[in-house]
Amino acid sequence: MRRLTLAVSLLIAVASSTAFAQVTVVRTFRGMNGPNPPENAAVSADLMGGVSPTHLVGFINAGFSVRLKSDGREVRPPQTLAEFWTAAFKNAGAEMPGNPYDPRIFFDPLTLRWFATCNSNIGGLTKHMFIAVSADADPTHPWKAVDFEARVLVDNMKLGLDKHGFYTTALSGTRDENATVPVIAIPKQDLLWQGATAPSLAHLNYMEVPLEPRMADKKFPGQEGMVPAFDLNPAKKPGDPAIFINRYRREVGGETIIQVRKVTWTTPSTATLSEPTNIGLGAHYAVQPTKMAEQPLLPGGQPSPPIRPGEARIVNAVVRHGSVWAIAGTDVNDRAAAFWVEIDLKTMTLVQHGTLADPSAHIVFPSLNVDANGNLGIAMTRVGATEAASTFVTGRLRTDPPNTLRPLVKAVEGMFVYFKKETDLSKPGQTVQWSDYSTVVMDPSDPALFWSYQMAATNDCLPREINGGKFGTTWVGFRLGPSGKKGSR
Repeated sequence: MRRLTLAVSLLIAVASSTAFAQVTVVRTFRGMNGPNPPENAAVSADLMGGVSPTHLVGFINAGFSVRLKSDGREVRPPQTLAEFWTAAFKNAGAEMPGNPYDPRIFFDPLTLRWFATCNSNIGGLTKHMFIAVSADADPTHPWKAVDFEARVLVDNMKLGLDKHGFYTTALSGTRDENATVPVIAIPKQDLLWQGATAPSLAHLNYMEVPLEPRMADKKFPGQEGMVPAFDLNPAKKPGDPAIFINRYRREVGGETIIQVRKVTWTTPSTATLSEPTNIGLGAHYAVQPTKMAEQPLLPGGQPSPPIRPGEARIVNAVVRHGSVWAIAGTDVNDRAAAFWVEIDLKTMTLVQHGTLADPSAHIVFPSLNVDANGNLGIAMTRVGATEAASTFVTGRLRTDPPNTLRPLVKAVEGMFVYFKKETDLSKPGQTVQWSDYSTVVMDPSDPALFWSYQMAATNDCLPREINGGKFGTTWVGFRLGPSGKKGSR
């Protein structure tokens, strides 16, 4: 029987849900399934999602899908990435250059618009950075896109917003001694097209951070992993900076450091980038998980390919109540895991940090957010030798002891082993790629409701020739609080 028996894990999840009712799963909806289209420029899912007052939008390498938030019903057939971006460029009177991949999306409650980004592949990495903006709050209405060419090859383009600006950066695709990381800030008003106009890049600010050489372990010190933080404070002043954050190290095996850079608008159209502030964590966290995340055995006891947990860059960051919060992968006790941090932006000091780990399983690509009450919510994939890849959630109340998280709660049960069509199950040493990031966002209509968009092994990949690569995605709504009450704005 291909469906896995997970009685022990289910008992743990039920006990956690009962004893710690402050972490409550309130709804789940199925999202897009894999595999990616054959012409796609990337093999991973790379899922990111956005939530508006009425819609859930999944934007992954497999495509663009829109669902009603009320019941999870798909409102129209999904589009491939190529279809979405071709239409968005055509609406702006342009043509799409290359093949899009690594999508990101976010609904901005301050402007009631959707924002999206993507890289472009033309026989490999390119300098193209795509930006798209919706006409209004309805993601099924027209979008318009613009293309910017960086000074360096780019990969894994990011997305961040605050009241005043749109922010992005990317991994540098250049590996020479003069490599740099691009940092881009655009006045948000320039992108809010109306009627026949298109998003404007007239006041785009292009800045660069030097990428230090690789260290003895062949990994970079960390600047390439910068992400812009989302900051949705409606009262944010023009002179208050946007935050870019990355992990950093001075030596192999040395203390893990968080670097914070600030982008400040000195005029409505001119931004400047600060030097980094280094904040030590007093601990070392590996920049590359040392062990693959094993999956349960295949039917008949055949070994299954483990999941690659990826490099341990920061997955996402958010600013809330004067602090920036971020989460990044690492390993703990020879298992894929993560660490999270809270940094006070006024004093630029560490408030708290902790690990997200499991002694019997692996934690893969978690993401976080903070609700209106200051409670932290985290969602992730958990997978191990006795548990198929499943979606779990956790978090902490603002009043919990510092540096602690509540027990994990299962939201979506994985049932199968995940692998791709090209995975040779007869050979040892095979591994599979999962996703390089995931999503946790706050509901704009309910500031205490977290929404996570994560992967889980909910589809049977056998027979391999037909179903290989058939990943599953799921929307999960969850709360933290004594009775799941809504938060105050």
